[in-house]
Amino acid sequence: MTWASILAVTDGAAGSDAAMAAAIDLGQRFGARVDFLHVANDSSDLLPYVGEGMSATALEQVMASVEAGNARRREAVEASFKRLCADLPKVQPEESVPAGSFAVSLNVVTGRQPEIIERLGRLSDAIVMPHPGLTESDMTTSIDAALFGTGRPVIVVPDQTKKGFGAKVAVAWDGSREGALAAAGALPLLRKASEVVVVTAREDSDVVEPSALARYLAGHGIEAKTWAYTPAGESIAEGLLGQVERTGADCLVMGAYGHSRLRERILGGATEGVLQKSRFPVLMMH
Repeated sequence: MTWASILAVTDGAAGSDAAMAAAIDLGQRFGARVDFLHVANDSSDLLPYVGEGMSATALEQVMASVEAGNARRREAVEASFKRLCADLPKVQPEESVPAGSFAVSLNVVTGRQPEIIERLGRLSDAIVMPHPGLTESDMTTSIDAALFGTGRPVIVVPDQTKKGFGAKVAVAWDGSREGALAAAGALPLLRKASEVVVVTAREDSDVVEPSALARYLAGHGIEAKTWAYTPAGESIAEGLLGQVERTGADCLVMGAYGHSRLRERILGGATEGVLQKSRFPVLMMH
């Protein structure tokens, strides 16, 4: 199993270049095609919300503002694509590429970004997305759509991500379904890593042994070390990220939303906290 097709979402904002560069890096390492996706807003989607009781002049101004924003973001995306992919092999989005061949494409469409990510992401092996704090669009909703609607590993990339990330990977293990899916979905990345560390928090009466996941990974030819810690008074996300930094890992693999999204948003949780605070790429699955 490998990654042959990578979908990378970009909106032209500050975080997009980092996500695009990370996707190119992965595509070159795996010999995969990389499809950059940019979704422009459909101004007609606003009509049910702003049309009622609004004068024709005001409505025209709103629509013009949406189109101006679309044009500005598209120009930024195309400039980044031209700069980052100047010397790379290119294909059209509808073209096929031979197995094991690296190539890039730019697909600019109009519509609702979460729905389009779900549709295209289901036929990709991995989805690369910019950190939600570095974008103009509602990237958090789009990340949720990718996690819940595609069944694919989603890699969220912060700014200043180094080329070759994934040399040392930490895998958060809590025995959950989501954690198991993430570990399995990350197998192509883990096989290329020079070191893998399974990180487990010891808490409550449940005993989750990191060695269990290490044995599973060994069956796939991956030698993993184990790292167990006892949480202090910090949040789950802070504790986990602190331990990952102590291991020296440059990438984290973890399950996403073991509890409902609403509960995590209201009460706080590992997924939301890691997405907000991680300074290295995070591969998640739900």
